[in-house]
Amino acid sequence: MNRLLFVLSTFILLLFFGCEDNKSDNESLINIIEITTDNVNDGPYYFNFNDVAKNITTWHLLYENLEEKDGYFMPSFSLNSDVKLYVDNSLDFEKISTIPSSSLFTSSNGKLKYGGENEVLTYDMQVHKISVSNDNYIIHDTNLNKVFKIHFDDYSSGIVIFRFAELISE
Repeated sequence: MNRLLFVLSTFILLLFFGCEDNKSDNESLINIIEITTDNVNDGPYYFNFNDVAKNITTWHLLYENLEEKDGYFMPSFSLNSDVKLYVDNSLDFEKISTIPSSSLFTSSNGKLKYGGENEVLTYDMQVHKISVSNDNYIIHDTNLNKVFKIHFDDYSSGIVIFRFAELISE
């Protein structure tokens, strides 16, 4: 009887410890980086995701003030013309771990800018407040053939905090 209990206990422990984590290998390798921009009121902010640095000559993302009606300036984002865009809200940002099909990416053509189809920053005229989109942006650098996921988290007095990570092919 003791031997049967020992074998049964061992079997149950093997099942318990033998279960593997549900995370894909790719998901566990993703390094999410948080960036705090400069104040847009001090001038344009150019960012290169591959270099993880500000870079005015080879940039992917531009954060600047755009002149709107009546001389008002609105903080706005845009992408370099060599960057394609896909917006994915099917998963939480942290759970996005695979590169979408290339057919889903389109030209950004001002989609992220103030008033654009997928604007990052929205101005509420009623309460005079800027809010941040909850969209997950996936960009494809067509020159380097690299893909990055981006999520904008906060806006305060001209400064934006966003997170990003490179997505690697499986």
